[in-house]
Amino acid sequence: MPIIINVEDTKVTRREAGWTEITLVDAEIMGAPVMVARRWILEAEVQGPEMVHHDVDQLLYVIRGSGSAIVNGEELPLSDESVLWLEPGERFRFVAGANALEILQGYAPGD
Repeated sequence: MPIIINVEDTKVTRREAGWTEITLVDAEIMGAPVMVARRWILEAEVQGPEMVHHDVDQLLYVIRGSGSAIVNGEELPLSDESVLWLEPGERFRFVAGANALEILQGYAPGD
């Protein structure tokens, strides 16, 4: 059965100076265990928090903008429509370029 999540159903999960994390869908919104989808919005030249997910693979898609992902200390360039795949345990953070950075993050939590 198709399900549509509207913007008013999403929630700002975290926000600090220059960046926002918005949860688009998770178990709380759906009422059942599901894939987690988040939208990261970083203002120009802003660095996001360091993160690690120990038990899941992640797909990260650049919606718009440019910058880099710092993964385990290695800087990887990101641009419009780049896809970044991360394996469990990889430490990462995003750094926005001069034109800001917006990323869609998706992963399915473990049991």
